Parts: sequence; structure tokens; C-alpha cells
Amino acid sequence: MNSKRPAECGLKLRHDLAVPMRDGVRLSADVFLPDRDGPFPTIVTRTPYESGRDVFLDVGAYWASRGFAFVAQDCRGRFESEGTFRAYADDPTDGYDTIEWVGGQPWCDGKIGTWGRSYGGLTQWLSAPLAHPQLTCMAPHVICDDFYSDCHYIGGAFQLMLSLGAAVIWQTNLATVVGRQSRHIFQNRRFWRHLPLIEMDELAIGRRVDYWREWLAHPTYGDYWKPFDIRGRHEAITVPAFQQCGWFDPYTGAGFRNLTGMQQHGPNQKAREQQRILVGPWSHEEPEFTSLGGRDFGPGSLVDIRNEEHRWFDWQLKGIDDGIGSDPPIRIFTMGVNSWRNESQWPLERSVTTPLFFHSSGRAASSIDDGSLTTDPPGGEPVDRFAYDPAEPVPTRGGVLSVHMMTAHAEEPLEAGAVDQRDLEARGDVLVYTTPVLADPVEVTGPVSVVLFAESTAVDTDFTARLVDVHPDGTACLVTEGILRARYRHGLEQTELLASGVPEKFEITLSPTSIVFASGHRIRLDVSSSNFPRFSRNLNTGEDVGTGTRMQVAHQAVLHSESSPSRLLLPLIDSVVRFT
Repeated sequence: MNSKRPAECGLKLRHDLAVPMRDGVRLSADVFLPDRDGPFPTIVTRTPYESGRDVFLDVGAYWASRGFAFVAQDCRGRFESEGTFRAYADDPTDGYDTIEWVGGQPWCDGKIGTWGRSYGGLTQWLSAPLAHPQLTCMAPHVICDDFYSDCHYIGGAFQLMLSLGAAVIWQTNLATVVGRQSRHIFQNRRFWRHLPLIEMDELAIGRRVDYWREWLAHPTYGDYWKPFDIRGRHEAITVPAFQQCGWFDPYTGAGFRNLTGMQQHGPNQKAREQQRILVGPWSHEEPEFTSLGGRDFGPGSLVDIRNEEHRWFDWQLKGIDDGIGSDPPIRIFTMGVNSWRNESQWPLERSVTTPLFFHSSGRAASSIDDGSLTTDPPGGEPVDRFAYDPAEPVPTRGGVLSVHMMTAHAEEPLEAGAVDQRDLEARGDVLVYTTPVLADPVEVTGPVSVVLFAESTAVDTDFTARLVDVHPDGTACLVTEGILRARYRHGLEQTELLASGVPEKFEITLSPTSIVFASGHRIRLDVSSSNFPRFSRNLNTGEDVGTGTRMQVAHQAVLHSESSPSRLLLPLIDSVVRFT
């Protein structure tokens, strides 16, 4: 059905309405309505970051002017809502009950969509499997599908900066955290180094935060985390979703998993065939600038997200199809050539997983020119060694970051994206492996991973991997990254400590990406054992992540031989790696 969108209209606001939950708790909501007779299709957002009248005034006015009712609600225990905030725990049923209330209001026409970023995205995914009959569609942006392995623990390594930021913000106020409070706490480098980690909630805000301590008390995937895991529940989700992600946001892999999960297991044709995902060269924040981390992706990299959402809700809630119905499900931005394209599946069927093998004369930690990557398997080669000292960790420098606001006022604030890695590559605890100069462009689009054969003197340690685009002038732009805590090398539901000096195989998953490495450039992989403070330091002692305080130096060895062929695995698209 094709028709014109409604003319812009005025706004009516109903402030601080009490929405009853099944247990009697009342949650506060603001309702924004077009200034004309209804009923209207309705968009709902639920947030712990404050839904007050001034916060969502522009957003509410936007949707009301386009013929939608808009509801903004404070999550349980936040701001004007009653109850106690428990991260994630009450959002499934609270989301369902909110839709039930909205659907019963005279200004709602019975078609309801949900919308929101970050936590406002997770509230949608968590309640979706309950399948309220009036829920028509979703628009969850930059959010994970599994709150263990995508949010708080990646590869078993604890995301310190994100987790503490969330714990503090959800107990206070976003504006307070990024303003006054961060100036005297979070810019202090010693703050991030505090041990034990479990005390950092009190250090930051002067009181215990129960869910912070619960996260630290459950470092292994299990029963605590399973209620917050959307994987395996797609068959219960009856509606399509429009997801927006960024190549420098850690939740993009989850976005693709949700897309393919719904395409394969959605319980009806609409849920399977009307999924959409948009991925650009962005981080966790809504895209506003063409550059990130010092790399400019051009004016075409910006997308009017609000307009794309408008198209989505017009289609799903009003039946207005301006061509979106025939759009392919995937729209991605390919860095390097800085262009958008549409795809129908993920991973791309035409991708070819291609190994680039490690080589060196044993000096990849001391000479940036010693370690190399080629398509030839290694022979008998010496190992590369480095010492990882948790007292002097490799600092976070750009990359795949969800929260950097905690350092917004620091002397050296963290920035997501393609930040130059040369200062880190000069360290003695970073191994550097680089291809010769590329003769032709090489496109990498899809999941990236590293197979690492290594040994350590520690009973537990971390291994990190960073994919880097080396420009002709030597600039080393980070592309994507990953980490693995050694005790989880056999899976995230079980732990096994290391035997000192015994070689092991470690498989490190990096965040997905799409980039063309230009001719004249080189492909580089940096390997180390820390990325701090994005991730907490592995103390190398095997102590509990939350209560451990004792540190020791781990002596690491990376093997690359015929029997231990350490390698980078790249999904190449219509490309063959050739060197000059």
C-alpha cells in the first residue's frame, strides 16, 4: 500500500502517568500525542536514563508530528517509577505489562512498536519472547543478545569500563556521571587500577551496587545469565526488528546473530522475512560525525537514522510502503572504499575464509619489522616471547568501545574507532605481524578470528588480538579486536587453568567488520595480553576476578611452526591476497 505521510501537526503531552505492573508497582510514563483526534499507532520506549518531559520532548514531538503516539517510560526503580531497579531482571514482564496498558488506552489504535538504543534496546529484546499480541514491530539499536558474552564478559574477560559505567549510571544520573562526578573520580588513573574490583562500586559512589557484585560473582556463563540470553529464543519472537549497529560497537556481532536467528527461526513469515539491519562506521553513540578515532569515512557515512526509523514505523504500523518492503535485509558500510551496499545474508555466501600465517625470527616483540603475515604456512621457526605485567598493562587505544563517557573529562579521554596504534606497537609486550605491501585491494567483510598457539608460565592469563590497517605513511588504524581469557579456551561454561609452559590452542573471536585494505597498504595483527581499562587486567594468578588482588608477571610464548600454525582468519570477498 502506498500513500503519503500525514502532515505535521501539533503536540499534546500527558506527563508522569502511573502505569500499573502485575505486582502492583507503578511505573512513570510521559505520553506525547498528535493534537488531533485519534487513535494512533504507538511507539514505546523504556529507559533507565530518565524519560522526563524535557529529555524526550524533541523525540516525542517528532513522532507526534508524524501521526504517532509516543510513550517514554522510566524503568522500574528509576527516577519517577516505583520499585527497585534490578538490572535486566524485571524488564521482560514490565515491558509486556506496559504494552498491555498502552494497548488499552483510547489514543492507541492497537498497533504498537518499540524503540530505543542501548538499554532501551535490551528492554525490547527481553520482553519480545513473551509475544504480546499487540506488539507489531521493534527498533532495538546497539544492543547485545547475550548479556554475558557480549556485554559484561567477552571471551571470558570482564569488560571493566562498560560494566562499572553501567553500574554507576543506573544508580545515579547520566548527567552526573559524565559531568561533575567523573571529573574527580573517573579521570584518576589510579581509580581504574583499584583492587579488588568488587569494591569499585563503593569507591565510585559510596555505596554497594548489588548487580555489580552479582556480575563479578558469576564470571562463568550459567544459570545466572541464561534468563538474559536471547539466543535460542527467536522462535518465540513474533515480530520483525530494525536494528542499527556500528563496526566499532561491541554489539554488532549480536545484531547479526539476532538477524539470522529471526530469519531462520521466526515463528511466522513476517518475522522471518521483514528483519532489517543497518551497520555503519560508528561506535555506541548515535552517528553525528564523519570521523571516528581520527579516520574520516566521508560525508556519505552519515545516515539520517530518524528518517530510517520513520520509514520503518510507517511501514510496520501504518502500512505505508515507500519501497522499504522490497529493500534487502542488510545494509552495510564498507570502510576503505567508504561506500554503502545491500546484502541478503550474513555471513556473505561469497566470502572465503583465508588464513594469513604468523612468521618471525623470534623478535616480533622487539622489532616492528620482524613479524610477518603471509599465505604460506610456517616451517621450523623460533617462538616469539613477551612478558605481560598486569601492573603495566597495554592501555586501551580506540577500538570497539561501548562506553567511553566515563573518561570524558580525563587528561587522556578514551575514544572509540580507528585510532593509530603505533605507540602501542612500540611496546615490548606487543607482538606485531604485518603482511608485505598489498598489490591489489583486499576486502574483508564478515567474522574475523585468530587461531593462536601459545604457552604461558601463568595458570591463567589473557590473549588479545587487534586487526590493523597500515597506511603507506605508517599510520596503523585499528579495524577490529578481540580477547580470550585462557581459562575459557574450551568454552564459556567451564574453566580450566593452564599448565605452566605447555602449548595450548586459543581461538580468539574478533568483532565483525567490513573494510577494503587498499593496494599499497598492509594488513597487520597485534597480539598481546591486555587492553585496559576496557577489560579488567588478568592478574595471572587464577584468583577470582572480583576479589583477586595478587599479581604476577606472565611470560608468554607464541608459536608458529608446522605443528603449531598460528594464523589470522579473514573472510575475503572477491579478493585474493597478493603482495608487491
